[in-house]
Amino acid sequence: MLMLLPFLQGCSLFGGPKLLWQAPIASSTTPILQNGQLYVQGFRAGHPKESYRIYALDPATGKENWVSTDSVTEIYGESGGYLFFRNKADHLVQLDAKTGEQLYESGDSTQAFVKWILHGDVMFVINAALEVVAVDNRHNKVLWRMELPNMANRYISLELADQKVIVCGLVKDGEDMYGMVWALDPATGKEIWVFKPPLSHNFAPLDIVVHAPYVLATNTSPLGLKTHVLSLQTGKELYPPIDAFKFYGCLGDTAYASSGTFDLKTGQRLGDEEVWVDNSIVHNGVAWRIYLAPSGVLKAFFLRTQYDGDVRGNRSWYNTPSNSSFKGYDVQTGKEKYQTKEYTYTEFSAPVEANGILYHTSLAMMKEGVSGVWAYRLP
Repeated sequence: MLMLLPFLQGCSLFGGPKLLWQAPIASSTTPILQNGQLYVQGFRAGHPKESYRIYALDPATGKENWVSTDSVTEIYGESGGYLFFRNKADHLVQLDAKTGEQLYESGDSTQAFVKWILHGDVMFVINAALEVVAVDNRHNKVLWRMELPNMANRYISLELADQKVIVCGLVKDGEDMYGMVWALDPATGKEIWVFKPPLSHNFAPLDIVVHAPYVLATNTSPLGLKTHVLSLQTGKELYPPIDAFKFYGCLGDTAYASSGTFDLKTGQRLGDEEVWVDNSIVHNGVAWRIYLAPSGVLKAFFLRTQYDGDVRGNRSWYNTPSNSSFKGYDVQTGKEKYQTKEYTYTEFSAPVEANGILYHTSLAMMKEGVSGVWAYRLP
């Protein structure tokens, strides 16, 4: 059982999040919570020469269940009782999710995933050959595959909602190039509907956010950052494109974007103030976000050339690293309600919330920073 340091046991503010546990694993990636286990990609705090590995933790206590023997560069997730990840050699690796025992490793990088989503025992992937493939991981069986049109890899999206696999990508048709969205049957791979934007959006990839019953397909061209709001059921555009881009979250029929807050039923903007929920999650009417304190360039650490914390390698600082905390804002008013303790010279990951608990990781950027995996009970 991991023991909490005395100063960590009382770091929450009155009425704010309550710290449940903190595990000494250095990481700056968002943890993955699946099937009663918390997966973290990181290394032992205070040991920056170690390789990144997977740590499987008990989400209730922070107790370490197992650690992968192989290095890791990207965790895909758990499906069918197995955990899948990409290792340092760019191979696909399969572990037993209960024990961490390695069961399979590909011989090359051809099986690397461009995009992936998990749903129970089935994994939906877009592979390097630009195919959408559904795999039953419990029985190690390919259910179906669909070849996509000519697309640029970095513009592909893949999501699952309302019994539909939503795929988005950039399609080239002669001299034209445009983003398209497909809805596929997850059982068969057959097309349910397809959305193609007007030709005025040529050479404009689409970035999608699926929030049932809506699909938000944003034109990413700098000449026209607009969003098509589609029906998830039919793929039809509900009204003319709205002046919204870079969505940070949705709650009910309200969408929070970098350009404002919008009513998805009508497409109308709600108020004129800037959005304050960037990089946030929403829980019980509170939007939680990472807060980075302003950094000053005239502090003593400006000339430091050697990392003293968990970050590896040599590098000159051009600025003092930011301090981090989590702040909670009322989604109706935007007013601050809660804040966690602020940590100096510490980089926080984006948070993940489940069952009223907020999880995130941290990485010490200097000797005075704090590395770890954190679990807070939300108020």
